[in-house]
Amino acid sequence: KEHLAESWNQFNMLEEYQKEYPSLNIIEQFLHSLRQESRQSWSELGKSIIFTNQLLFKTGLAARFLPTTLLTVFHQTWLNETEINSRNAPVLVLTPDQRVLLGGTMVNWIVEQQIERALHFGYQNKWEDFEREISNVPHANWVPSQNLPWLIMELEMNITIREIQVEVARHMIQPIMNNNSESNMRNTVMQLNMGEGKTSVIVPMLALSLCSSSSSLVRIIVLKSLFPTNYQSVRYKLGGLLNRRVLSFSCRRDMNFSESQANQIFNRLQYGLSQRDVVLTSPEDILSFDLLTIDKCRRNEFDVGRSMLSTQRWIKTYVRDILDESDEILHVKYQLIYSIGGQKQVDGGLERWRTIQSVLNLVKKHATSIATDYSDDISYKVSERKSSFPEFRLLNHRPFPELCKRIAKDWLNEKTFRQLDEELILQFILDTSVPIICLKDRFPYNIVQLLLIMRGLLSSEVLFVTLKKRYRVNFGVNPNPKFNRLMAVPFRAKDVAAENTEFGHPDVGLVLTQISYYYGGLSDLQLRQCFDRLSQNENDPEVIYNEWISLEEDNDTIVRIKQWKQVNLKDKHQRTEQLFPTFRRNVQVINYFLNNFVYPHESKQFPHKLIASPWDLSSSARKKIMTGFSGTNDTQLLLPVLIQQCDLSELKKTDAVVLNNLLQPKNEHYQDLPISASSEEILKQIVITEPMIQVILDVGALFIDGN
Repeated sequence: KEHLAESWNQFNMLEEYQKEYPSLNIIEQFLHSLRQESRQSWSELGKSIIFTNQLLFKTGLAARFLPTTLLTVFHQTWLNETEINSRNAPVLVLTPDQRVLLGGTMVNWIVEQQIERALHFGYQNKWEDFEREISNVPHANWVPSQNLPWLIMELEMNITIREIQVEVARHMIQPIMNNNSESNMRNTVMQLNMGEGKTSVIVPMLALSLCSSSSSLVRIIVLKSLFPTNYQSVRYKLGGLLNRRVLSFSCRRDMNFSESQANQIFNRLQYGLSQRDVVLTSPEDILSFDLLTIDKCRRNEFDVGRSMLSTQRWIKTYVRDILDESDEILHVKYQLIYSIGGQKQVDGGLERWRTIQSVLNLVKKHATSIATDYSDDISYKVSERKSSFPEFRLLNHRPFPELCKRIAKDWLNEKTFRQLDEELILQFILDTSVPIICLKDRFPYNIVQLLLIMRGLLSSEVLFVTLKKRYRVNFGVNPNPKFNRLMAVPFRAKDVAAENTEFGHPDVGLVLTQISYYYGGLSDLQLRQCFDRLSQNENDPEVIYNEWISLEEDNDTIVRIKQWKQVNLKDKHQRTEQLFPTFRRNVQVINYFLNNFVYPHESKQFPHKLIASPWDLSSSARKKIMTGFSGTNDTQLLLPVLIQQCDLSELKKTDAVVLNNLLQPKNEHYQDLPISASSEEILKQIVITEPMIQVILDVGALFIDGN
């Protein structure tokens, strides 16, 4: 609250005044004179260079006299002067006067490009862009001769670096700490509004300024989901005239490095330092390399582990990290876990997932009444068939205690505990403060284990965590045929499964697997597996089939499949048109499939785990500082201990700017939708809305039932 108030006060201090801009004709006249000046400078420069390098040009050993050639020579000469260990000799020799003339010509070219962009916006009647472009004074707060790589990037990318971008880059190159900061808190992150060129401009600027052939290898850390886009962007900006290689560093647990491969990684990083290369990677890859090093040593592969450990130590000495989207990279919710040891069945085994199925059946039973009592706190949609699980999602915590009480009471009624014990059991599974010692003397081990499972689901809120998640957005079954697991996995976005990731808590994984199949149903192949097992392996298939069919409404069930004896699995028409559509989302059939084909093989746990988190990125053993930025600062109070939020004073108004943009008159139109609105209902509402909506940004994945 105080931060927002300070941001708003600074925003209100901004002075607004009317600016006057020259006409397009005057701008064109200035552009014409500037071009003449540039041509004259280029002509004089050419004569001078040819005169001082006569022998090279006469013998044909000189490179062609082109801007790209001269800029490369100029850049290498500048690096040789600014870098102690730089020994690459340029193909031409430029005198100091020639360098000054070439630098001035480059500045002219950059101003020409800026004017051409402004004229383009003006002739297209894009006056807001025109004013933004023409108001940007090039090189106002930095000297091109001291930052030649920035100047070359401006020219090659056809951009003009803005003053605030220079201020942010300087702040990240050498953070100015607050007076009350502790000396060991050198790593900083800062906030810069979205659309201000963080990834496209400032990151390349930092990479060019921070790299040193003797002391600093720049490593850019980006989100895994943004890696392909950022890799192409950084390579495009740094790989041309600036001639910087961009190395991608990846590491996964299935990369079984040999000692030779580990040494190659180390040697390539050292070579990258000498050549001023830039490394692009993700937090998953960094933490995976750290955990893999420990795992190699644990497996007594000491030669490989020693080499990887040497690489780690070298990285902590020479690597300078830049975090892009630091709020997400350093978020407390992120963890990387390596399971260690032999697989074994989850504690409780069969009873564990049957208990979960029983609890979800009680959720199904009370869904309608709870949704009626707490209509604003629950997203609820009645299932099409009696045998299916309804769409039921908790929007907040308010309905959960009441749901737990109803589930606990009904669950106890299904059991055969003594009446004297029921009150104690009810307290135990609904209140985490009740000690377990009160049960150990009264019940056998298997009963205590069962009560602990119920306690975990209800009072420890495993059920609440799972019922808050959205199917196909936060979790689901990975549809990729190459992924050979059938249990639910985390999703990064709608229908985008997180690669090589599982839920760390066994009960969370089991509950979300149940819900995934309840919502998505079984495929024809999975249903065929169920019926084949029913007919071939069960002693009394008719009893089981009767349990399945009893959940269906008589009116919705075809007469020919009401009895097991009438089912003919060889009849393709009956199988695909009658049997499978009826049982696809039947909760009993789904439970049967999971109990026999999924959980016995995949519901495993490991005795030990290796865990890494964002805190490990900012290790105290690092010699170089780490800096980052993001469009938001919501998580500044949850940052790792060795990283602090350190915003520029000029940017403290960022939150207020965002708030002011949201409060503009053009954003005042708002139309609410029902909590459980379908894609069709939303589209109908969009079609009839005036003025006509031309673009739909489905930020909240509202079109969840569509593709």
